Parts: sequence; C-alpha cells; structure tokens
Amino acid sequence: MTDAAKAQVWLDDARKGDALAVSKLLMMYHPLLRARLVQRMEKSLRARCEPEDILQQAYATAFQRIHSFEDRGPDSFRNWMLTIVDTKLADARRTAHRRRRDVSMERSVPALRSKASCLNLLDELYAHSTTPSHTIRRDEAVGALLACISQLSEAHREVIQLRYLEEQSVRHVAERLGKSEDAVKKLIRRGLAALRRLMDGVGDFTRGK
Repeated sequence: MTDAAKAQVWLDDARKGDALAVSKLLMMYHPLLRARLVQRMEKSLRARCEPEDILQQAYATAFQRIHSFEDRGPDSFRNWMLTIVDTKLADARRTAHRRRRDVSMERSVPALRSKASCLNLLDELYAHSTTPSHTIRRDEAVGALLACISQLSEAHREVIQLRYLEEQSVRHVAERLGKSEDAVKKLIRRGLAALRRLMDGVGDFTRGK
C-alpha cells in the first residue's frame, strides 16, 4: 500500500474517532510540519520556544477538532495541519511579544522543550529495549511522541511535560503540583506506562524499520 493510500485509510478512521489513526497521520506529516516551523521561526522566537512546543499544541488541537475536519481531496489533511501550525506559530509570536514587555514573566519562562528533550524521553521509554536506541527512526518517533502525549490524561500529560520536556527535577515537579515526591514518582511511572502503550500502538520504534 502506498503512503497516500495508507493516509486515506487512516484519515477515514480518524474522522470516525480513531485516535490511533490521528497519531499515525501526525507521525507521517511531522517532518513536513516541523520543517515549516524551522523555516518560519525567527531567531528571537527560537530563543524562547522550540518547534516541538508549537507542534505539541498543534497536535492537541488536531485531536480536539478532527471530528470537524472536511476531507476535500488528497492534500486536505496536510493543508489543514499546516493551517493549524501557522495559527499556533502566530500565537507563539504574540506570547513572546508580551513576555518581552514583561521582565517578570520573562524570568518565569520554563526550560525549552527541544527535540533533544523529546529524544531523551524516547530513550527513557525504551530504556529496557534490547535494541540500541540510536536505531530509532528519530523524526517519525518524535512526531509520534508528541501526538501520543496529546492523548494522555491531564495529570499524566502535565507530569510528563514537567519532568521530561521541561526537564525539571522530581522535587521541583512536586513543588509545582503541590504533591509529595513519592506521589509524583508514581504519577511519572503511570504516565510513562500509558505513553509507552500509546507509542506501541502507533508503531515499532525500537527496530529502525
């Protein structure tokens, strides 16, 4: 089956509410969407956020709005996602502009969520795999990771973002959430397990296929 045929099957399933199909579509278009952001993000914005920050927001929006998507041809999903990404990029620019005007807010900006932090999270997810992590299809895996994070429960999504994407210590995460460190550790374990199940449903990222 060609990539175009696979995309159409996934799109048909996605419109029926299949979250796994949405994840597969986002994984397929991730390299294109990231390249769009890399091309359009000016240096001043890149100093405050990374493409992955914007893509995560775009993917969350895709899950929320897939029921209203209208299939108007082979490129309609790609164009729909490009529009969402462009909208999120505009939002990021406005937020960055506000932060430049407010020094106190600038000090509170969290650590950047870069591609590197996503790859570190992938390594954590597959730490016990018998296959070396460097064989993972990186771009596809990062796209799938961001899509799957969007499907987590709010509690699991928040703790995974703080601990791995913003790279905060367990102590800082506990303080941020108003929980004990033991409670945060349990949330992290459950969140990682849920994320691993979602990732395994999208594809096999430990064999470099």
